[in-house]
Amino acid sequence: MREITNHDLFYCYSRKLSDYIYDHSKILPLTIAINPKSNNPFSLYAKSEKLQKALDDYKLQSVTK
Repeated sequence: MREITNHDLFYCYSRKLSDYIYDHSKILPLTIAINPKSNNPFSLYAKSEKLQKALDDYKLQSVTK
């Protein structure tokens, strides 16, 4: 089993994007937490092809609006 590093994780600080990921891909975050330095909430996801597709779709949707 290999070690999980930050390279394997996606930190999402956008509630709008996090909602989009769930609504369109049904991917749940590993956790939702607050950054202790900035005090901002974030959702933490494991990187995957499915997550990348949701991110690409979101970006494409944002550009075409």
